[in-house]
Amino acid sequence: MQGVLAVLLATMFLLLGRTQAMSVLLAGVVVIAPSVGFARRVAAADVPAGEELDAARQLLGSGIAKLVLTFGLLVAVFAWFRPEPVAFFATMIALQAVYWFAPVLARR
Repeated sequence: MQGVLAVLLATMFLLLGRTQAMSVLLAGVVVIAPSVGFARRVAAADVPAGEELDAARQLLGSGIAKLVLTFGLLVAVFAWFRPEPVAFFATMIALQAVYWFAPVLARR
């Protein structure tokens, strides 16, 4: 869902210019890449009975790694590409909002 939203936003921001559209795509990478890694770790977790606490610790560590990777990508994007801030941060907020609305949409 995040990828689809990023492409839709990039298409919309393309009407304002290439810089804005590229900023949207960079924000998509910053948000989606760490999420994909985190989702793979969660999906690969097979927790036997009695080891739930260890699985929770690993999940917490994966969440922290996701945050660190997101921050690192954010710094790298602003250091190397200098995106347009409004398009970039508006996209980041919209892509993060997908986490809130996905459960509501999944019920339908």
